[in-house]
Amino acid sequence: MIILSLVLFAGAYFAADLSFFKFKDPLARASLSIVEDENDLSFTYENDEITLHSGENTTVYALTTEGIKTVEGRYTASLPSDFLGSFAAVQTVGQEIRIAKTDMEYTQGYSASANAFLSEEIPFEVVYSDRERFTVYFHAEKLRNTDTIIRLADGTEEILRTDENGDIDELDLNEVREGLTFYYTDDGTTYSINYQVEAVTIFTRRWLSAMMPFGIIILLSVLCIVLDIFLRKHLYEKENMPAGKTGIIAKDMLERRLTFGFETVRWGVMILSFALLIFGSRLTGRVFSNIKLPVLACPYNLNQLTGAGCYYLSNLDVLFSRGWNEILAFFGSFIVCAVLLGRVLCGFICPLGFIQDVVYEVRQALHIEGISLNERMYAVLRLIKWIMLIIFLGLGFVGGSFCDFCPAMVLSPALAGFKLSLGLGGFVMVAVLVSGFFKRRCFCNICPMGYVLGLAHGISFFKLKKDAIACTECGACYEACPMGIKSIFTLREGKGDVRNIDVTTADCIMCGECIRRCPENKALSMTFCGKRIYTADRMKFMKRNTSGRKGKKL
Repeated sequence: MIILSLVLFAGAYFAADLSFFKFKDPLARASLSIVEDENDLSFTYENDEITLHSGENTTVYALTTEGIKTVEGRYTASLPSDFLGSFAAVQTVGQEIRIAKTDMEYTQGYSASANAFLSEEIPFEVVYSDRERFTVYFHAEKLRNTDTIIRLADGTEEILRTDENGDIDELDLNEVREGLTFYYTDDGTTYSINYQVEAVTIFTRRWLSAMMPFGIIILLSVLCIVLDIFLRKHLYEKENMPAGKTGIIAKDMLERRLTFGFETVRWGVMILSFALLIFGSRLTGRVFSNIKLPVLACPYNLNQLTGAGCYYLSNLDVLFSRGWNEILAFFGSFIVCAVLLGRVLCGFICPLGFIQDVVYEVRQALHIEGISLNERMYAVLRLIKWIMLIIFLGLGFVGGSFCDFCPAMVLSPALAGFKLSLGLGGFVMVAVLVSGFFKRRCFCNICPMGYVLGLAHGISFFKLKKDAIACTECGACYEACPMGIKSIFTLREGKGDVRNIDVTTADCIMCGECIRRCPENKALSMTFCGKRIYTADRMKFMKRNTSGRKGKKL
């Protein structure tokens, strides 16, 4: 176990150096072209190519590590390494000063500073930050409480007023992605600035390129699964044991799986949550970055609906460097989530949990034999969980980053179209998919984020309750539990009524599988604020396990 601990610690610390897939640096793969055409002064993007549409008397500037630099000509192969990814162009036409500005994708990172020129060469400027607001500047001073005309990409115009901080936050995020133009008039001179942020569009060539690492991971996972099936089949034949089943599931069983109930609701919530935590800001046009959901939803995906609590918990050194307002807001939102939902977030909301359920259902549909774990194996997983917890909370203090080790970094950004180079996390994701295929929610047994969330199970509104009198100790709940929680059926007494024992633990992900498999009326139930919302039912159990048996053999 000492060796295992050292391997995990070393792997996590050097995760970024153990490359799984590497994209070129954003500046190295980008190019900048300047064309004179009849279009308004503006920047456009095509894959990694930036094009400035300009006319005569246009000066182009780049923000660099040493300040503002005038851009001469074009960069066809790559951009200089000292560039910061923000460009501006200025053109004077009569009494109008036209400006165009753009920020490359990587400048809009999770905790990045907004790029501002604030230069005499660019008298009117807007600065985009946190994917939520624009700050308007005139001659490097904030325009406070001032009306500004904004023209959207479709030609419609709005008059919006800056607040006391010079900010405008009423704009739809999708409107920002399509590009917009701000207008301001002072002393007879009209100033306009067209702003375009680099925005990924799904189902394009660039999106497919971003998906390449995840595609490789799926391919490797499939190869590992096929190899496991082949080796086990060979072992069964050698030992004269019954071979694992590989036939397709019978139609009557599939129909039973689609029967409406708790499981259907859970799947509906998981699918909706997955969509919102991957594409939420695209679907709604809004982002709620102040809400930090404590699930493994990678913060490097800038299209998700909320912030990701996992980032600050795994980078406590970064959190503690923030102001007290931000620190208190984070822990406040975490406590609210932990009390209100608890590990329901794991069973219903977490994108990584959803993917594990999907691959598990694929195995069920193919009727391939899974792998059962005994108590000794669960004990090993619990040890790994404690090691992962230490790595998760402490790695940032010694110069490492859990993000490079985290499998969520593989999933969410790729699906949203963001090109991220992958370290050891790519290999970890292969292990998550393969283990989740043969053992339901295997990674959840060692997930540090989930366990931290589960520590509040004693005060969470959601509870798992047991009627010790109705329970016959058949062990069906333990066999069904993906987390291997034995106390569900062994616990016979607790505080208060033996008919209402709280058997919730920090490991319980509230998936409801133990209740679904329980054959005794009301022996197990899930409650919210003391009210039963899902209860074991003998008739439903019998119906599920007897209907359709006269049909086609499995």
